[in-house]
Amino acid sequence: MLDARLLHSLPQLPQPILTAYLDTNPANPRNQGHPPGALIWLKSRARVLRSRIPKAEQKLFQEQVRRVEELLRNQPPRERGLVVFAGPETWQVIPLQVDVEDELHWGRPSFTQLLWLLDEHQPCGAALVDRSGARFYKFWMGFAEEQEKLRFQLDLAEWRKKYLVPPAHPGVQKTRGSQRDVFEQRVEAQLEKFYKETANRIQQWANEEKLIPVVVAGPQGAVDSVWNELPGNFQERCLLIRADLSHLAPADLAVRLEQEIKAWKRDREQQMVERLLANPNGTRAVVGPDETLRRIQEGMARELVVVRGLGGRLRQCQNCLWVDRSADRICPACGGERRLVPLRAVLPELARRYNVHVEVIAGEAARKLREFGGLAAWLR
Repeated sequence: MLDARLLHSLPQLPQPILTAYLDTNPANPRNQGHPPGALIWLKSRARVLRSRIPKAEQKLFQEQVRRVEELLRNQPPRERGLVVFAGPETWQVIPLQVDVEDELHWGRPSFTQLLWLLDEHQPCGAALVDRSGARFYKFWMGFAEEQEKLRFQLDLAEWRKKYLVPPAHPGVQKTRGSQRDVFEQRVEAQLEKFYKETANRIQQWANEEKLIPVVVAGPQGAVDSVWNELPGNFQERCLLIRADLSHLAPADLAVRLEQEIKAWKRDREQQMVERLLANPNGTRAVVGPDETLRRIQEGMARELVVVRGLGGRLRQCQNCLWVDRSADRICPACGGERRLVPLRAVLPELARRYNVHVEVIAGEAARKLREFGGLAAWLR
């Protein structure tokens, strides 16, 4: 999985640097030939980009391109995508199991597509529970890992197991049936305590890892006991599956749950957009690019909702960094020069500068929001 410490270190990479986003998906027909399509694209795009950079940097640029070419030749990727940051003092390769669009940049490291991918692919999780314990899995950016296990351990320390003790008086018959009933009742009592503890741990874990949704799965009796211990407001971010999935490896579990999670997300997105459109430009939410951009930059937005693949251009002041759709070349606020910038480049930066969570939506919800410009925001 991606390391959070690595992501924080990327902006400090020394310049100039080559940034390459490469679609290396082996399932893509273009990558099944020799040489693979990713390598052909890299060489072609590098020739175009080389002609646009200063002559003094062209040799250094070509050296970094060759390093990436060697990577593709000598270590054929198995991942769906690669992000490479290459420079005289830098060599950072990030494998991804999500779809990547081919891009090549020189100079400042380019994080736009990586930030979009992080916003598009929010982490989710699964808690598999049964009478033996619970296992916790995190799914993020196409990777799956088991993070934690809870084992149910029967505590017999204070129990007097009468059905194992010989009779005090010879000839006295022990009533094993009723004593075993008591034993089983005590087992069930400890199980119920364990299920409650498991429910509390699921909530804590989901909040720590910022997981949405959390799949809670297991045989009916056990999973229902855990589910019923979860508060109603937390259940809204969870998906209940009554099935024993404990035999699956993490990668197989991710594949098994993929469609259920996707359907859960599409349904949640549609409900979200319906609520947004019911509260346009009010005290709770705003809809449309102009009002949404303004409220973000005024520090009033808490969550940005954006249609996947939304394009377009904005103008940004090179001095105060204010951005909007106005055609003015001079910033009315500070008099600075305003330049055209791609919306996809500026939105992730705005969201992180103003601490705004980003929700990227698709499907029917995206179609509805696109009719209103493809942007909306919940307000603080």
